[in-house]
Amino acid sequence: MGGVKIYVLLADKGTYNPQAGTLNLLNAGWAVTQLRRPLAPPAAEGHPPSVPMVTSPQAVVVFLEAELGMCNKPLTLEIELLTEDGQVVEIQGLSGPQAVRLQQQIIVPSPAGVPTGFPGHAAAMMELPQGLPLAPGIYRWQARVNGKQEDEWSARFYVAPALQPPTFGFSPPGQPG
Repeated sequence: MGGVKIYVLLADKGTYNPQAGTLNLLNAGWAVTQLRRPLAPPAAEGHPPSVPMVTSPQAVVVFLEAELGMCNKPLTLEIELLTEDGQVVEIQGLSGPQAVRLQQQIIVPSPAGVPTGFPGHAAAMMELPQGLPLAPGIYRWQARVNGKQEDEWSARFYVAPALQPPTFGFSPPGQPG
């Protein structure tokens, strides 16, 4: 899309600073996450929890840089989670499977007090503090602006299987050690 550059990256957590129009990010730029058991209330006695494994918490961050002709106009920013083969990821929601997708209007403000031709900047962030119930594999967050996308407007990441907990002690009697 002429006039707009998009940068997508992943962080553990982020906060928006509205006064400066900036983001404060924790552990930005990661590309590998590990499946883990989510924090869940204890299961009823005798009933093990049937909670799926989830990724670590994550924040998906999109930085936009726009030429002056694109500034101060509403742009439709969309970001969706895709599998390695480009399929939209769906997770179970209250009303059935739902695509992991966010769409919002965003306005890139024109910069004040800078030379003519200096681009405007804006940022958007989506936090997933509970992680996502994904299978091990390669995924990517893909950004789109006004329905247009480019391959580099994405952030790829790998979901590693859960670590096996260490075993302490000895095997029960009668079982091989």
